[in-house]
Amino acid sequence: MKPTLLFCLFLFIPLFLNAQTIKGKLIDHRTKQAIPLANLALADKDHPTVIKHTNSDTTGFFEFIDLPNGKYILSVTLVGYQKTQKELWINENSLKTIDVGDILMEEDTNLLQEVTITGGAPNFSTKNGQIKIGIANNVFFKSASNLLDVFKKLPGLQVNEDGTILMASRATPTLFVDGKPANMNNDEIISYLSSLSPDMVESIEMINQPSSKYDGEYQGIIDVKLKRNQSLGLRGTYNVRFQRNNYSLLDNNLSLVLKTNRFVYDLRLGNTSGSTFYKYYSLQYLANTNAMTTDTRTITSNQNFNVQARVTYEVKKRQNLEAFVRTYQMDRNAVSGNQLLTQTASLDQTTALVKSDNYALPKQYNYSGGLNYDAQFKNSELHIITSLTQIDNRQTEDIQNRNVLNNQLLNYWKTDSRNSIMIHVAQADYSQKIGKGKLEYGGKFAHTKTQNDLRYDTLANNVFDLDPKRSNQFRYQEYIGAGYLSYIGQSSKFNYSLSLRAEHTHTIANSITTGSITEKKYIKWLPSLNITYAINESEQLSFSYTRRLTRPTFALLNPFRFYYSPRHYWIGNPYLQPSTTSLFALSYSRKSLNISLNAGKETDPMGRYPEYNPVTNELIFLGRNLPHRKFANLQVGTPITINKWWRMSNNVTVYYTKELTPYFGATYEIPIYNYMVNGSQVFTLKNWILDVSYTYESKSGNGLYIMAPVYGIDFGVQKAWLKNRLNTKLTLYDAFDNIKRRLIFREKSIINNDFYHYFASQRLVFSLTFNFGSSTYKARENKKSEEENRAN
Repeated sequence: MKPTLLFCLFLFIPLFLNAQTIKGKLIDHRTKQAIPLANLALADKDHPTVIKHTNSDTTGFFEFIDLPNGKYILSVTLVGYQKTQKELWINENSLKTIDVGDILMEEDTNLLQEVTITGGAPNFSTKNGQIKIGIANNVFFKSASNLLDVFKKLPGLQVNEDGTILMASRATPTLFVDGKPANMNNDEIISYLSSLSPDMVESIEMINQPSSKYDGEYQGIIDVKLKRNQSLGLRGTYNVRFQRNNYSLLDNNLSLVLKTNRFVYDLRLGNTSGSTFYKYYSLQYLANTNAMTTDTRTITSNQNFNVQARVTYEVKKRQNLEAFVRTYQMDRNAVSGNQLLTQTASLDQTTALVKSDNYALPKQYNYSGGLNYDAQFKNSELHIITSLTQIDNRQTEDIQNRNVLNNQLLNYWKTDSRNSIMIHVAQADYSQKIGKGKLEYGGKFAHTKTQNDLRYDTLANNVFDLDPKRSNQFRYQEYIGAGYLSYIGQSSKFNYSLSLRAEHTHTIANSITTGSITEKKYIKWLPSLNITYAINESEQLSFSYTRRLTRPTFALLNPFRFYYSPRHYWIGNPYLQPSTTSLFALSYSRKSLNISLNAGKETDPMGRYPEYNPVTNELIFLGRNLPHRKFANLQVGTPITINKWWRMSNNVTVYYTKELTPYFGATYEIPIYNYMVNGSQVFTLKNWILDVSYTYESKSGNGLYIMAPVYGIDFGVQKAWLKNRLNTKLTLYDAFDNIKRRLIFREKSIINNDFYHYFASQRLVFSLTFNFGSSTYKARENKKSEEENRAN
């Protein structure tokens, strides 16, 4: 697709229609404090159909924009308060902005006195199949030490011990911050989420089925909405987190926001120091009837820094220009000890023992910057995003393999690797209000350039010489041009959206080492559809369909060996094809209750499956496309209030998956059923909050592996001090030290292997958050013990 075709999308001339804005603020009638995260609905008075939904922010402020002339009913609901309604009339003589002022909310004393089980937090709402969860002032997250811990409690979300995040479809979601993609790698995302305390986040929106408006690779989206500072002046937050398990880890984070009449300055500083622990253990019975035990233990010391700076300039009312820079500096020292113990099948006699020591110095230097422009006009919006990102990975290794039985040095390697990635992105999105509908269109261009150089030097005759069999040079370039067209409309009680996206991809993979160049060009059409039926103001039914795209990364394409241990390595495949996924979803929500059924089929899914070499006893993991994968899941989740001091939140997800897996002349298509339960029991005792969180994953797997069940229980306690400026939290994670990811190969006649990964998840964490400066959130939070009871 030519870039010029993308810009043709922006030649549409908008038609400006008469529209007004309604704004106001919610106030507690008795305390005169602001009420955050209440549910507001605007309905047509003559035809009782909800036109728009919104939530008040953490200052109690709300706003409805782009409203045509008409008579409206504004409804405000929040558990703990009486329902409030207000009639509004907009005509051609109305002001452009109608300020309804302060809306006083009365307590619902009957509800506060109930001791029966009732629906829970108003901080939970759904709209068009998207889940929105309020975080600040939500009692369920008060004892969480950071936002990564909050993610573990969200419905349909799984956070693994290594920090990877999976949605119900087993896809990795893309992180957004304030409506924009964060464009961070996994290490940066973990660092960023760990730096945010729950008090710094207004809400989280989970989009399980992104429409065609979003990039085809976005299988799911988690949008983190940070608190807005409405007052002038300086506001700051300091957060420190100390973790202790096998080793100690310390996180320090400082956030400063300065707001003037036209400028907002935002600075975030972070530092991580200390060590983490990882263990890999495997028992494999070999072709010669011997058994080989692999025991790898890695201690990684960290000295990491991150800096984010952002300046927002208000060009004119509702038009902002934003510039940002970001850097992430990772300096690690990873010491790995590996033992390969070969014994007889009865495990009573040792035939060989090889010890491997690996001293690695991984470093990563990430730099990113860009300009963003956001404008809201009478009936239209324009958003422009540009960014430039450079990621530089460097690593040296010193690897020695020694026969312990005779103390003989078997081999000695030194490695020096450098991986450089440069990413250019430009994106523009435009929306135009047309009656009660909205037309959206936009385009994006992205260019990624990757250089990978890996040098192995092997000791021979007391001299280190280049090892051409292991050294590697690989170059990869990717060009993506995309455009989309979407229409959002309304008819009676129905809301619907229909969109179509086209993405053209051009890739060039150049393996200098093997002398091969692989070039691909393809275009993918990605439609989406969403229909939502509003049964009433608090109850809705939604159906959606979307088609998504997954491209292979450069690491999956690089046709070279990357070693886990001396006899375990994986190899990339330059001929991997992108996969496409068709997703269907049906969801029902009533207040805080959400039930969703998701199903889909992925064509050409990319997998990495092992091949065992009985001669060398090597286990080789090869990347390849499988024919297809079918999956489905059913999610049920709701918070429940038992009484004023006891609340619970429980989420249950049932999974089904079936992969068609050709393997060693046979085809495996094994249906897998499993379930996951996670939740929290939260007790509010005066000014203390006690939290017992739990998760259980049943026996699961895929076409080749059986995965053992796993469970974990966390205990947390939270207390606020100094009029809620200071918050302290103490949490014991994985109290029974049970979280290990154990996998067993199904076909023991091919590979008889049983292994597990352990990330030392049992740990004691103390965190402290201190808020200072002119904060608009202090007054609301001062009434924590009482107002949180009402808000939940």
